[in-house]
Amino acid sequence: MVIAYGNFRLLDLGDLTWNKEHELACPNNLLGTVDVYLTTHHGMDLSGSAVLVHAVHPRVAIMNNGAKKGGAPSAWRIIEDSPGLEDLWQLHYAVDGGADHNVPAPFIANLDETTSHGLRITADRDGRFAVTNGRNGQTKTYPPRRALAARP
Repeated sequence: MVIAYGNFRLLDLGDLTWNKEHELACPNNLLGTVDVYLTTHHGMDLSGSAVLVHAVHPRVAIMNNGAKKGGAPSAWRIIEDSPGLEDLWQLHYAVDGGADHNVPAPFIANLDETTSHGLRITADRDGRFAVTNGRNGQTKTYPPRRALAARP
């Protein structure tokens, strides 16, 4: 599903697997670019293919992982390597990812599996949006994307 509000676009493909994601991005990108990509399948390695993630060119990714569910190092790396990615936020510190495959603590809503803080996204019609970490109150605001030509 693509959620659009004016010039803001968020992509959430639920638990779609890589082979179906591939059909959305190759040979033609049927989705266009997005501002926010909610990782597919909690950031498990059976989804979130590089073909899809790199095609939609997200500015921000939200990994909706648990401490011990999702957050696979290979999925994390695909997102981190996505051209134009400004930030990756995580719902939980991914135990299996270790220090090398987790973002800095201010971008993680839950540093252990005993808390339940969230990440909140707010958007304006002009494409400006913000992400707020419920654990520490940190908010980062992203200006509208300059080039909208790649959007369907």
